Amino acid sequence: MISIIKKARSKNLYVQFYLDGKCIQRSTKLEDTPKNRKFIENSIIPALKVKLLNGEFNTKKQSKDFDFFAKKYLISKDDLKTYDQVSGVVNNQLLPIFSKRDVSDIKRYEIKEFASSKLADGVTPIRTKTIINTIAAILDIAIEYEIISNNVAKNISLPKHTKKHLEPFSQDQVIEILKNTKDEWFRVFLAISFYTGARTGEVLALNWNDINLSKGYISINKALRNGVISTPKTKSSVRSVPIFEVLYKTLKEYKSSCKSIPLFLNPSTGNMFYKSAKLTRFWKEVLSSSNIEYQILYSTRHTFVSTMLKSGHFSMLEIAQMVGHTNTEMIVRNYAKFIKGEHLKINRNLNIFTDKTTDTNQVAP
Repeated sequence: MISIIKKARSKNLYVQFYLDGKCIQRSTKLEDTPKNRKFIENSIIPALKVKLLNGEFNTKKQSKDFDFFAKKYLISKDDLKTYDQVSGVVNNQLLPIFSKRDVSDIKRYEIKEFASSKLADGVTPIRTKTIINTIAAILDIAIEYEIISNNVAKNISLPKHTKKHLEPFSQDQVIEILKNTKDEWFRVFLAISFYTGARTGEVLALNWNDINLSKGYISINKALRNGVISTPKTKSSVRSVPIFEVLYKTLKEYKSSCKSIPLFLNPSTGNMFYKSAKLTRFWKEVLSSSNIEYQILYSTRHTFVSTMLKSGHFSMLEIAQMVGHTNTEMIVRNYAKFIKGEHLKINRNLNIFTDKTTDTNQVAP
């Protein structure tokens, strides 16, 4: 990752990056101003990335080691919001196994055995596929450098992934969960999650400027990921969601006691949460005290959508807009299974070919 740094004894800004395990700093000869920082981000850093990818800074003999191409791969992913996850796969899963291996010596059967070992360790097929695809992407770079001609990690067969079933909470369970949440901040967090269907990272990123109690809506325009507040998952995720009356009362009471601009701070540190995983222990405690079987925290979103569908008061398009989907396809695909039997509750007095309700007193011919 290339970063901009400011040295204590210099007026100029530097760019810092790592090459072959060494930290390299280069002066930009530009003073520390907002305009110069923007220029460095938009012009100097992209040009430097190209040079690093092309090996222009490499003074050694062309490397054939896996880790050389792995570093090239990470440089190419530097701008991704998921960079931490990508680098985690490379640094934690791949380099300990393949780091100093000559890419031309890596055999297809090794990749298959590596995949099998992951599955045997309980890694899901979809996660294993992500790891194998990362190997393939790294070896593609070695092909570009004409070190190898065949990618042995391509088209590795894996078992079909069975997605873990998420069961929405019942209305009684939601009430029980909120009743048994003793910490006010976490009860408010769960209330927002249950009554808006917002993603966990979106709720953690909220501040009071996003809450419009007078007009009755919450602006969701950012999300918290690995300690960084950035834009939400997709463009359609930027949205406004209505505040239902029960949530309005909860937020109004909380506003009078909350002293920070962010709605939620980690009680252990006094700072914003680093990531949503830090909420797991609070969540487990609440479910345990409510005598409810464990479901991941993301089930609050599933509960919102399925409950809205079952109510019959909202169209699928309205629900899709509230949870940040571009269309109703995701709603149908993911949540229709939770509302089986709803079609049997329709008005049977409706004459579908006249669009008029039949006279129930009329004797059938």
